[in-house]
Amino acid sequence: MPPKKAKGSSSEEKAVLDYLVKANRPYSANDISSQLHGLVSPAQAKKLLNDLADEEKLQRKINGKQQIFYATQTSIEVPSVEEAEQEEETIRGLEQQLSQAKDENKVLAGRLQGLTNALTDDQMRERIAKLSAEVKENEGRLTQLRSGEVISPEEKNKIETEHAAMTKHWKTRKRMFKNIIDTIGEGYPGKISDLFEELGIETDEDVHADVAIIGDK
Repeated sequence: MPPKKAKGSSSEEKAVLDYLVKANRPYSANDISSQLHGLVSPAQAKKLLNDLADEEKLQRKINGKQQIFYATQTSIEVPSVEEAEQEEETIRGLEQQLSQAKDENKVLAGRLQGLTNALTDDQMRERIAKLSAEVKENEGRLTQLRSGEVISPEEKNKIETEHAAMTKHWKTRKRMFKNIIDTIGEGYPGKISDLFEELGIETDEDVHADVAIIGDK
């Protein structure tokens, strides 16, 4: 058996040993150097691990050229039943706190999203100005409705002009249709009404529309 080191381990040696005991899993020298974030170099870690293994503070397993180190089971404190139950209760409490924190995070994320999508001050002023203009316009129309003036004189004249033009077109097309039907009727062997029904044609009379009455309105 190799001679044991003198007492008085370095802080690096203690850090390596404490980490392996706490982790309770096998590591190589490179792993330890990485897990300790450069506290010791891979070469230093290898030497410290071998020294600790020589002192029987760690277990060493050689696989080819690779060496793996892990804490001896006797150095690991086994909790009592009461301690284990207390640890489980603590874990359940932490899991509940984690769940609550996640829920609160979702709520805060939603609020943040709402604030992100909110209008800027300039956009809000522009929106308010636009809505104010619409309110003023609607108030003017409401005043007209209350006073009995549903439409302005200009709008009324425009509607009457368009109505007269459409009625004129209607009369012209009605006259053209009548001339065509009269020509067809001279040589048609049956009733014109039967022909209309066969072709699916509806006349003004069928729908009770009188261009003369409508045109006078």
